[in-house]
Amino acid sequence: MARALLTVQPVVPTGMWPTLTAASVSGNMFTNSERGTFVLIRNGHTAAVSVTIPSTFSRDGLVLAARVVSVPAGADRLIGPVLGENHNQLSGVDTGNTYIDYSLVTAISVAVMRA
Repeated sequence: MARALLTVQPVVPTGMWPTLTAASVSGNMFTNSERGTFVLIRNGHTAAVSVTIPSTFSRDGLVLAARVVSVPAGADRLIGPVLGENHNQLSGVDTGNTYIDYSLVTAISVAVMRA
């Protein structure tokens, strides 16, 4: 099953509240071409969820670790900035997209915003 593509929502000077989408069992992805991108996770579950944003960045044999954020039960977390240069897929059909993976998806919602 393919990852679900999320729409990056603009943060505007007059304010906004993002539209949240149910997390996909196969993971989500978003096109990440600019700086100032943030991921909002809302955990409506009774257990904590681990959210992983894999890294694709390496230099001189050193690999940047994936970003892993624990979101407590009933809590929200704003993650970022998420830089495309550190997290975008470098090849294949998902080139230019950043992946988001979840330890569970029941009652988990996500939004991606860019300032």
